[in-house]
Amino acid sequence: MKKLSNRYIILSFFLSLGLNSCDNRTQKKFFDKIVYDTYHSNYEGIITNKYIDKYNHARPVVVLEEQIFGKKQMDFMFESSDLFDFFKVGDTIIKKNKSLTINIKRKNIDTIIKFNFSNVKGNEKFYSENQYLTQD
Repeated sequence: MKKLSNRYIILSFFLSLGLNSCDNRTQKKFFDKIVYDTYHSNYEGIITNKYIDKYNHARPVVVLEEQIFGKKQMDFMFESSDLFDFFKVGDTIIKKNKSLTINIKRKNIDTIIKFNFSNVKGNEKFYSENQYLTQD
């Protein structure tokens, strides 16, 4: 009976180890996709509204008026809330393709902020392994 019990303990250990590594791989893929999508996104416009969407998991939403495409709702849920708090209605924001920075312009401010994905689970583990975040 003792041998059987030890087998279950060992089997349980390896099963939990395997499940944990699967979760890390899945989370890494999720992180890499967010970085990839952000890196390849492109937008430029004026913030016409910003709010917390309490009906959609309290997502911070910015309404951007683009010259060509019109109004576009964007969330920055993968970033620190500090970025959302920094945005002001009337700011011009520019995010160029193949970049992880956003340029924010307002009357007395012209600043560039690099996305850091601080609200993504595991970002501290996966940040240094991502090809877009490690390039200069």
